[in-house]
Amino acid sequence: DDNHNDQSTVGTGDNNGSSNVKRKKKKRKGGDFVNRFMTMAFNCCCGALCKCWCQAFSICALAQEARETRLLVPPSMQRVDLITHQPFHEYARDVNNVRRRFMEHASRSWMQHYAALSHLSRYILVGFVVVTALIVFTMLLHPASWFTWGDALVLIATFTQSFLVLMVVFGIFHRSDLSFDAVVKFFAVGFCICVPVGVVFEGLLMNGLVSILYLCYFLFSVILGQTFDNWVQDNNFIFWFVGELVGAYFVAALVEELCKYYGFRFVEHPDLIFLTGLDRSAEQAKTAGGVNAYKFDSQLVSEFSRSQEADIENISVTRSRSRIGSARSRLREDEEYDEPELRTVRQQAAAITTGMISVAVGLACAENFMYVFFLGGSRGNSGAIWQELMILLFRSVFPVHALAAAMQSINMIKKFVEEPQNHIGVGRIILPAVLLHGTFDAILLSITTYIETKYDEFYANGGNDADGLPFNAVAVNIVAWTSILGLMGFGFIWFMIQSRRQTKRLALVEIRGNPCDEKPTALVFS
Repeated sequence: DDNHNDQSTVGTGDNNGSSNVKRKKKKRKGGDFVNRFMTMAFNCCCGALCKCWCQAFSICALAQEARETRLLVPPSMQRVDLITHQPFHEYARDVNNVRRRFMEHASRSWMQHYAALSHLSRYILVGFVVVTALIVFTMLLHPASWFTWGDALVLIATFTQSFLVLMVVFGIFHRSDLSFDAVVKFFAVGFCICVPVGVVFEGLLMNGLVSILYLCYFLFSVILGQTFDNWVQDNNFIFWFVGELVGAYFVAALVEELCKYYGFRFVEHPDLIFLTGLDRSAEQAKTAGGVNAYKFDSQLVSEFSRSQEADIENISVTRSRSRIGSARSRLREDEEYDEPELRTVRQQAAAITTGMISVAVGLACAENFMYVFFLGGSRGNSGAIWQELMILLFRSVFPVHALAAAMQSINMIKKFVEEPQNHIGVGRIILPAVLLHGTFDAILLSITTYIETKYDEFYANGGNDADGLPFNAVAVNIVAWTSILGLMGFGFIWFMIQSRRQTKRLALVEIRGNPCDEKPTALVFS
């Protein structure tokens, strides 16, 4: 596999024996964060020891098949939705007409957005209403359930909070930049895909790190004996502090920000087709967004689909002229489906920001949903319902996921819109978001651990609840709120400064012409 082998072995020999001559291949440059991390991990383990590669449910084979499909199938034939396989051209024109009417101030009703929805978005909305109603009524009517009407109201408030954020971001500021159809799909990906994937990977990482930690502790205890145990006890605070940082930045923040990034890239939509390469030929797409030339496009099988024209001109001479004519006709029909780009470069950049925020809001909504259910219901206790509302209010006041997604969009726009020929990787895109998210989680974890430690010491010394709190509640709240507000304020200011600078650069790009396309924007409305 060219993804894994850095060396190839050439066998040479004679009648008496043979010798192996190793010849190094040229390493791929500019790989993204995940590619480099996996290469490093494999080279340190299986790649260097037993020359065997791990397989999990044939994921590598499926990924290879998808990459080859990208090369062999014309881009126009890949423009289809997930699940329903509805072609983009069936609803892209309606989406563009809604955008045109909105820009011309002809009509701004919400019903036209619903009329322009794709089949998949309609299924998502209907499925959401049906599933939510079933959950609410099942939890209320089931005799063993602990949920009450108060919990149902909290559940509805959980979704309402997310919809209000999208209403502000999309409905007020960016309704002409990104379609409602795209917002629905991005939200669904964040809710249904990002959260389960994040939970699984966080669990694997946490258990893996804990296992490694216990293994190291056991080995050093056997070698050094009681001296090592005493040293660990003396430096317990340092280990606790490092553990909190690793959990906040590496386990929680890094995994969740990667899930949001890849969740956003997972969705292919006519509004953001310039992110996928489906709006151009394979030759144009292979370097779009700083991506290196595909490793296997030197193979003859891939030369067949180098561009849309090649899909016709390079057809085997053994095929009949009628089939060639029909293929040309299909491509001409596909070209007629291409809608003119009505948005400016700045509006396309705003569409990226809105889409990434939609994914983040979907993820945050799913997290809030889990927090409410994991509390186990209120059993009719008004205090428990109040606690659920306070958790929801706290997570609403500090939308760290939405802010982190907006911070990701800065370098995402720079990668795909502002400077399409640069080599910005995934690590650089998510780094500001990981720092903000990790610091936010570190503050919360530190405060929680401090309170728990004080309670443990309090009860260990014979204290009881009648003696009051074992810590200064006013001081703890002041430190917590000041730290969180300061962090969120810093992140918002950083985003606004970077966004304004980027907007000025994009205005210059509009003057020179859209770098995401071969021709300038077709129509521009003020």
